[in-house]
Amino acid sequence: MIRAIIIDDEQNTRDVLGKLLQDYHPEIKLEGSFSAIEAGMEAVNKLQPDLVFLDVEFPESTGFDLLEEFPDFDFDVIFISGHEEYALKAFKTEAVDYLLKPFDLNDLSRAVKKVVDKRKKAQSAKHSEVFLQAWKGAQDQQIALSSSEGFLFVKIKDIIYCRGDGAYTYFYMKNTERITVSKNLKEFETLLSDFGFFRVHKSFLINLNEMKKYIRGEGGYLVMSNNDTVDVSKRRKEAFMANLSKI
Repeated sequence: MIRAIIIDDEQNTRDVLGKLLQDYHPEIKLEGSFSAIEAGMEAVNKLQPDLVFLDVEFPESTGFDLLEEFPDFDFDVIFISGHEEYALKAFKTEAVDYLLKPFDLNDLSRAVKKVVDKRKKAQSAKHSEVFLQAWKGAQDQQIALSSSEGFLFVKIKDIIYCRGDGAYTYFYMKNTERITVSKNLKEFETLLSDFGFFRVHKSFLINLNEMKKYIRGEGGYLVMSNNDTVDVSKRRKEAFMANLSKI
């Protein structure tokens, strides 16, 4: 079940979209609909939805403004708008799709299918292509990284940090090697969070044991053991500092 919310200032749009989802897409569970950006932001924080149907234009701001408040958002977004001119900007935010009002059921179904397929692929990858090899000593625990030829096994303690870039994740290793894997960073965050790794930014997952220096700032940044610098996002700074106290 995919948990979704609608954020749109038009009552009719919310009603029509909600009805279409109810009648034709039982795989979507609508958790609520909201008429203003501020209420939408509160709903995202409180409900933690998997999917947000988001209008572009609001009287006080835009849907893009909402996303700027969640720079490392991990929910899927389907933009809904009465204007075509925002489509390119919408896709630059990594939105799944862009639907024009009034809604066409076929277009809505294609957009929902994209979300369903994306989540099935991620779940399948998590269980079959990306997995942990738990050996007897903690120092020997390994992760298997899938490649075109098969799997590459690396020791978890040898990973300095991971950098995400869309559908790809780059592993920076102690031996100066950089390994590219065609999986997104979120999957590795789930796998490695119990092994001393922390997501400090939308694009960075770090090995807390490989930090060399933290430089204060709005979010600040880290110098890792290989002297690479890694940004800490303002939104994740508080949680990061809390983790530092546990080391």
